[in-house]
Amino acid sequence: MSPRLPEPISSVLAALWVGPKPAQKAARLCFSGAQWDEALDFTDRTQLTLVLRDGLAESGAWEQVPEPVRQRLDRNLADNTERLRRTRAAMESISGRLARAGIDFVELKGLSHSPDFVADPRLRVQYDLDFYCPPADVHRARGILLELGYEPIAGVDDFPTDHLPTMIRKTGWQFRGNYFDPELPPMVDLHFRLWDAATERMEAPGVEAFWERRAGRVLDLADRLGYAALHALRHLLRGSLRLAHIQEIARFLENHKQDAAFWARWRQLHPSRLRALQSIAFRLAECYFGAPRVEADLPAGLESWIERYAWSPVEALFRPNKNELYLHLTLLDSWSDRWRVARRRLLPLGLPGPVEAVHVPEDQLTAALRLRKWTRQSAFAASRLLHHARALPPTLWGLSTWGRSTWRRQ
Repeated sequence: MSPRLPEPISSVLAALWVGPKPAQKAARLCFSGAQWDEALDFTDRTQLTLVLRDGLAESGAWEQVPEPVRQRLDRNLADNTERLRRTRAAMESISGRLARAGIDFVELKGLSHSPDFVADPRLRVQYDLDFYCPPADVHRARGILLELGYEPIAGVDDFPTDHLPTMIRKTGWQFRGNYFDPELPPMVDLHFRLWDAATERMEAPGVEAFWERRAGRVLDLADRLGYAALHALRHLLRGSLRLAHIQEIARFLENHKQDAAFWARWRQLHPSRLRALQSIAFRLAECYFGAPRVEADLPAGLESWIERYAWSPVEALFRPNKNELYLHLTLLDSWSDRWRVARRRLLPLGLPGPVEAVHVPEDQLTAALRLRKWTRQSAFAASRLLHHARALPPTLWGLSTWGRSTWRRQ
């Protein structure tokens, strides 16, 4: 399947290719100013800007980049370097309090992804801190965060997640267009499970052993890859795939492609079904960024979905679609589970979470800011409604053809 993407976006993705580049993947970065704006808006929203900067510098293409763009990218790196310093301080503060309270935990994603998933932690744009605590301790951990000045974001309680409602400090910060703003306070997610089987309507057998194999404050390396792949899969199945997650997985696969001992351990620790679920993220990493292929028992229908729809999650950023639904339904065994998932994805009933002035305390919300908050929230809700409305007819049509061609063979 050839992606239907704007030319600047295709060129940016080519520049992020992790393996040897075929001729058709050579980066073409002779953009106009408007095309650079389009490309960087895309990489800002997908958390790929700093990885792109690093790739351009390493490949020798840096001189092709206009001076104003280079200055902008250097400023973004400097800002994120300072954000990383503050993020580490926040992480250590929380970790220290949890440890002193006798609460066992592991740190997920974030800083634990360097150097295997990203060469330099300064290149990773991190907006939240993720901790996993056993269910018996997660509410004690929440109490400690409350003592540290964090509070749950209102309006997100009904969203199905693997963690308690996201917690923030209301410092008064507001977004002003800089995705790398050092002043942006990190959010905190307290996870109480590593896979939401009830929402996805399928198990990830073996994931419960990740906690038992933890190495200090982080998961075992094989389980770090497993969790990264499952986390990416969850976002894919819910229509919110994050390209940065897939690019990091691609980098991991490239870094470990010759590590036979690692892959032997990965296969030994993870049951066949768990490896199969991870392979979905691996195949996207291969498709988007040239990651080496990992041999695994693939779920039924995956090859057909990859061939026809692999680029759909990226295209959805420009043209609404829900083609990942076909993959999700194919992974399920019962028609009742398929119906529950299809109903949730085709007719979502919940309102989107807050998008404006989230970090502003209630007593600092002026009349003008309240109006702007209501306007932005209403506009965002309307845009999501339009997205679902536009995607519904083609999704239903595609679902009928996919079902006839795939499920009848199972």
